[in-house]
Amino acid sequence: MHMKILATIGVLSVVVSVAGFATFSAFSSTSSNSGNSFAAGTVYISDNDSGAAMYSVSNQKPGDSVQKCIKVTYTGTLDSSVKIYASAVGAVGQYITLLVETGTGSPTFPGCTGFTADAAPTLYSGTLKGFADTYTSYASGLADNPGTATKWVTNDAVVYRFTLTMQDNNSANGAGSGALSTGAHSFTWEAQNQ
Repeated sequence: MHMKILATIGVLSVVVSVAGFATFSAFSSTSSNSGNSFAAGTVYISDNDSGAAMYSVSNQKPGDSVQKCIKVTYTGTLDSSVKIYASAVGAVGQYITLLVETGTGSPTFPGCTGFTADAAPTLYSGTLKGFADTYTSYASGLADNPGTATKWVTNDAVVYRFTLTMQDNNSANGAGSGALSTGAHSFTWEAQNQ
């Protein structure tokens, strides 16, 4: 009988222990916020040159001009500032007058048919060498915006008309040393978000 009492006490102890744990449960509730995402904006500028040079002329004499157009389009999602700059040009660059004008339209590169000049179209007037020496990177680049805007936004576009004219300066005559050249050079439009 003594064993039976001890066994009964042991069973009761286990039952009480389990029942004691059950009394410590708590109410609970949750709330969740799902479907979160984070994406970067974009800065993207392109032109209609299809990888071709805007001009490649040779054997020019004083007064000869070439006029070419390129359309630059911004399709990024972030408002941006755009600047234009050039690589270095060779010896004849100081004898070439460069006029850069802005406008609208959809000319077929590198032609200018359909170009419509802005109200104040002159963006640059000087020598090709002066442009290349002054505007060498984004930091020193020539800022430009579409029309009267203060920034570029998605789908903004500007058509740039470049007019290059050989000056009437005999120093441009390479004579016995061969023709002076600008060498291969480039113009770059760079966008950075505001």
